[in-house]
Formats: sequence, C-alpha cells, structure tokens
Amino acid sequence: MKVRTYKAKTKWLKGFKAETEIREFKIGIDEPLELRGTNTAPNPVELLLTALGGCIALSYQSYAKRFEVDIEDLIVSLEGDMIPGGWVDERGKKRRGFKQIRYEVQIKTKATEEKVFQLHKMVEETCPVSDMLVNQTEIKGSVSVNY
Repeated sequence: MKVRTYKAKTKWLKGFKAETEIREFKIGIDEPLELRGTNTAPNPVELLLTALGGCIALSYQSYAKRFEVDIEDLIVSLEGDMIPGGWVDERGKKRRGFKQIRYEVQIKTKATEEKVFQLHKMVEETCPVSDMLVNQTEIKGSVSVNY
C-alpha cells in the first residue's frame, strides 16, 4: 500500500500569532482578543472545524455521482463546544479539546431525500478528517534546540 505524506510547516511570528505554510499557501493563525491574541486570523481549533467542514463538503462532491445527486449548492455549518480548563471523559481522562462537534449540511439538489441520505451516510463513513477525530491517531513529536 502506498502512503501519501502531507506536510505543513508552522512558524511562530509573535505573541499568539503564527503562520503555516502548506505547499504554496500561507495560512495565518491567531487567537481572539479574549484569549490574548490580536484577532487577525482563525485560531487552531477553528481551523480544525475548517478542516472537517472542508472534508465533508469535498467528500459530498466526491461521491455525489455515485448516488445520482447533482449538487447545486452545499453549505456545512459546524460548531464545537470546549470547556475552559478541560473536562473529564467517560474513562476518567482529562481532556482539553472539543467535548462535542456538531455539523449540519444544507444541500440544494433535485435528488430524492433517500439518495441524499445514502450520500450522507457514505460521507460519514469515508471523511478522513472525521476519521482522525473519531479514532485515535498516533501523534509523535520531537524538539530540536538551536543555540
């Protein structure tokens, strides 16, 4: 099986601002004023919602023809709840991330509801970002110090 490696490089700029380079794109990262940022860009958890919404939207497009759904317009609205200071999950583990993420897909199409629901089920089963959030993904970090 061939593995595709995705790459990103994030550089801290100042305060609570950073910038990530992905291929030829640059994405700003900042915190809102109430979290000591300067509110010039989305924060990391908002970017996670962005990644999930983008994955859902593009997955809909990827599988639409299979279910005979002609998408005229599609909007994915997302929201996630975080508890300041963290929360304890059902296994007693303290978590600092989202407690829940909810999304709603609004689709404009002439396809039947049955076909749209079949498409939605396929998207839920195949969206890679959703899979990474629902299932444990191993994260390995390291640090190098430059003097």
